[in-house]
Amino acid sequence: MKDKTLKNIRVCCYIALAVCGIWAVLAANNFIGILTGNTILPRVVNWSHRGTMKIVYFALYVLSTLSQILLICFAVVNVLKGIRDNMVFPKSNVTLLFWLALVDFVYELCWTNLPILFDDRFVLQLVNTNFITPFFLLFFAFMYKVAADAVEENNLTV
Repeated sequence: MKDKTLKNIRVCCYIALAVCGIWAVLAANNFIGILTGNTILPRVVNWSHRGTMKIVYFALYVLSTLSQILLICFAVVNVLKGIRDNMVFPKSNVTLLFWLALVDFVYELCWTNLPILFDDRFVLQLVNTNFITPFFLLFFAFMYKVAADAVEENNLTV
């Protein structure tokens, strides 16, 4: 692969890591704000009404957000290591991308239904946007798997 392309991939990887860092800081601020009631939203979470359900929901929201950040960081670090070892499509990212698609579905579901925390009614919404990003991530994971297999096969035949 050309040096310019590899350089561009490296730059994109470092930008992705920086964005994940910013996302982690903003997410932590959001989580703390929801717990303490210091959010930009005009309402506070009533933890006493359906508290167990809200705690489970909030835990899913936090875990899915942090899992997404970690999975993306691991995948980017694997790409950077792969570039160093002349393996642009590291096979270890295939599993990470499939997990990312699943975790993204949970995250999208939690993000869409965030008002559950602030409302005393439990109405779970399932909208089309909950499926779009996970579907494309799943599609991308399959394409990445094909590319990783092709690169591996190509390296064996040379």
